[in-house]
Amino acid sequence: MKVQAYFNSFFWLIATYLLAPLFYFLIFFRKQNERPKILVIQTAKIGDLVCTTPVFREIKKNFPNCYLTAMVLAQAKDVLKNNPRIDEIIVINDYSGIKGGLRLIKKLRRDHYDWVFGLFPDYFINMLGLWSLIKNRAITTHRYFGETIGLLSIFNNYRLEYKSHTSRIKHYLALLKFIGIENYSERKEIFIQPDERKKAFDFLKDKNLNPNDLLIGVCVAAGVKFKEWEPAKFAALADLLIERLEAKIIFIGSLGDRVVIGKIQEMMQNNSIDTAGYFNLRELPALMEELKLFISGDTGPLYIADALNILSVDIPGPVDIYEQSPIHERCAIVQKKLYCCPCLFSPSFASFCKEGGHLQCLKQINPEDVFSAAVSLLNKNSDNQQISP
Repeated sequence: MKVQAYFNSFFWLIATYLLAPLFYFLIFFRKQNERPKILVIQTAKIGDLVCTTPVFREIKKNFPNCYLTAMVLAQAKDVLKNNPRIDEIIVINDYSGIKGGLRLIKKLRRDHYDWVFGLFPDYFINMLGLWSLIKNRAITTHRYFGETIGLLSIFNNYRLEYKSHTSRIKHYLALLKFIGIENYSERKEIFIQPDERKKAFDFLKDKNLNPNDLLIGVCVAAGVKFKEWEPAKFAALADLLIERLEAKIIFIGSLGDRVVIGKIQEMMQNNSIDTAGYFNLRELPALMEELKLFISGDTGPLYIADALNILSVDIPGPVDIYEQSPIHERCAIVQKKLYCCPCLFSPSFASFCKEGGHLQCLKQINPEDVFSAAVSLLNKNSDNQQISP
């Protein structure tokens, strides 16, 4: 797999340098569309795509007549299925390998885009605009993201370097200055359809839950294993919430999370509800908007909860919270201040603990820490009688 990836990147690098003069010649004679056509490429995962929704809104707000296309990963695409700002979704996974890349280029040339915004550093995205004969090409650069990406970035006429430890949302929106958009809102957006709300309502009714219950959603998975809190601690936390607050615990996740959720439920002393795999990504927000509180590590559903303005407790572990985590009065962040934390930065993601695997940033957090943060958050945002832990 790695050999194939190296071959592909080498092919695109050499071919781009050889064919660049021809591409520039063809671009020079391309006329702009009467109705602007704009392509936004986000090849990061669910959380990043939710954090990209302000970009779609601000483009449509400033260019209401434009044709706006989002190019995204297959596992994240359902985040945008209901988004009225977007006219077309392209799944980049449908165009894998060199042959797939050439098919995608053919499609983009035929569709004749005026602008492309590449939000995440990637060698293929860095050359895609030129090959697709798009006149205005704006991309994200990063000094530590590899020579191939750096060598291909020069073929884009607008470049903005991402600064580590800064908000990714602000960076994504800052790219829009190249198209004349400098005033914007960072508010994330999630859209829900009536049939999705009905499914959530029917599910809660079937479980004998009602809007007056203290419904607390818990997501135990985080995509990257070393960002995940221990299952035993999630079990202890869920029991605390049930016994002290009379909460109803709803575990949220994909079909692949059923095993770990099952283990957590076996450790618990009280009953809880497992929804893993029952709601797909498009339907999940309808269930989540019924929650009074959401507790999670750094993962996609956390950003969906934030977009829905749901009170949230974030257990980010090694993540740099200033890059993307919700930082406001409706989100409590539980993170230990250690010499090695944070160690997980964008856009070059690690997949293991760099300090010998000790994971003290997560191991030093106990269920009482998260429980106290949850109670404090609920009390701070309640107009009713305060909760006594």
